[in-house]
Amino acid sequence: MKITAIRPVLLSHDYEGRQALEWVGGRIDTWDAALVEITTDEGVTGVGEVAQGIMGALAVPGVVEALAQYAIGLDIDRPGAVGDALRDRTAFWARGGVASGVIAAVEVAAYDAVGKARGVPAHELMGGPAHERIEVYASGGLGTDEDQVVAWGKAMEAQGFATVKFRAMTGPERTIGLIDRVVEALNPGTRFVLDAVQGCAGSPWPVEDVLRVGKHLEKHGPRWFEEPCRAEDVAGYAAVRAALDVPVSGVESYSTRQEFERLIERGGVDIAQPDVGMVGGPAEFRRVAEMAFAAGLDCVPHIWSTGVNLMASLHTAFATPSMDLIELCTLPNPMREELLVEPLRVVDSHVLPPTRPGIGVRLTPELESRFRFQPGRGHVIR
Repeated sequence: MKITAIRPVLLSHDYEGRQALEWVGGRIDTWDAALVEITTDEGVTGVGEVAQGIMGALAVPGVVEALAQYAIGLDIDRPGAVGDALRDRTAFWARGGVASGVIAAVEVAAYDAVGKARGVPAHELMGGPAHERIEVYASGGLGTDEDQVVAWGKAMEAQGFATVKFRAMTGPERTIGLIDRVVEALNPGTRFVLDAVQGCAGSPWPVEDVLRVGKHLEKHGPRWFEEPCRAEDVAGYAAVRAALDVPVSGVESYSTRQEFERLIERGGVDIAQPDVGMVGGPAEFRRVAEMAFAAGLDCVPHIWSTGVNLMASLHTAFATPSMDLIELCTLPNPMREELLVEPLRVVDSHVLPPTRPGIGVRLTPELESRFRFQPGRGHVIR
């Protein structure tokens, strides 16, 4: 089976003003996405997602056009080799960044197309499921004040989630206050994660402030402290991890395996957080996971985006041994659910393996029309 055509598909879910998502990093009027659809010589299509598209969708079409001369004609009977083939041919200009996300999307689309052609779920093409179920945690916790975050956390408890992740506030003092409010409101058995959003979003904290928050977290026993430093600050990660008795995690925005290799070698994290749609696809994701496990660390995938990256991540996680926890974004986003062929099967805070052929998503003209792309209104860090 060979690729005969490739096209970018940009989408947006419009929150229509009063329903917009607000947090300390800015206002989200639309949830944007960048998908990549391939067509094969057997008439089967496959879909993947560029995880960077949530903030950089407009950068994707040009990369897809540049990559097309390498992708068209590519044999995809072994989907796990697709990303490597494209990386080998584009090393002069496509190492990392959005280009890595586009390559990831093509590899996922290959898994989708081949799985549909053979009538099997994508995880079967990766060696079959290594788990009967995997724990999921609720990820969201946006808000511009403590009451909004607390209300979200309580709602997630009511839905049966055993772990909730919420975002930091603009400064260490507000964040410390938020931690106290959330911990006080949650039931004793509910675990929590603080995401410092590269400590924090557009204005990273000095290491001293990160440590102030981290020392306060030590009193409450979080499951981990996420992205306390800017992504490139490997020395900062190592210093924070060495100083705190709290697990440190990162870095979701890394787009190459080599970035994770440096972070792990420098002792920067207890938990690696690659994103299938960001780091180059399922094959590269699994290599990062294996690297982390070999170093005695955990690996918990970052999963945001739409239902396409969600399903690609689920298939990859189920085929990866030792993967026992994954992220589930619970923020309102109809585009995420509408792209799924069938709803997720979540029972007692655990997700069951997907069963539909391919990755289990659909992209129709009706959906493309309904979620028409609206540039300039999405996730813009302020």
